[in-house]
Amino acid sequence: MDNVSNEQTKGLNKLITTLYDGENGYKEAAEEVDSVSLATKFRELSQQRYDFGHEIKPHITKLGGKVDKGGSAGAALHRAWIDIKSALSSQDEAAVIAECIRGDESGIDTYKEVLKDTTLSADARQTVSRQMQQLERTVAELKQLHRTYDKA
Repeated sequence: MDNVSNEQTKGLNKLITTLYDGENGYKEAAEEVDSVSLATKFRELSQQRYDFGHEIKPHITKLGGKVDKGGSAGAALHRAWIDIKSALSSQDEAAVIAECIRGDESGIDTYKEVLKDTTLSADARQTVSRQMQQLERTVAELKQLHRTYDKA
């Protein structure tokens, strides 16, 4: 694999790691909140992160790269999701939502970093851009939910 393909693979694998962290963060959040509708939303977002990862994997293999397995616990690349545990222990739904927002905002930063790679294929760029836009919409929606739960 040439250097360009290697850099693209690294960036795309960084997204896989970010998505894995988000998937697990949302799973944890869904298990801990009392609100059935909020738990359902978190499970949907967890599944979405899983699906997003599977959309990125073919771009990595097309480059001749290997898909990284697992989250970033070892490398601590995207630990914004780790703070969800402390929010969960307080069982304050507004705090849990705030941590989910933080996690997704960290993910958006990673997406922006990957999109700076001008050598990214058009197909990969389209997938990454679409996913980032969806994360941005999710953050906006979560911010609205946060305002609702924060007043409760």
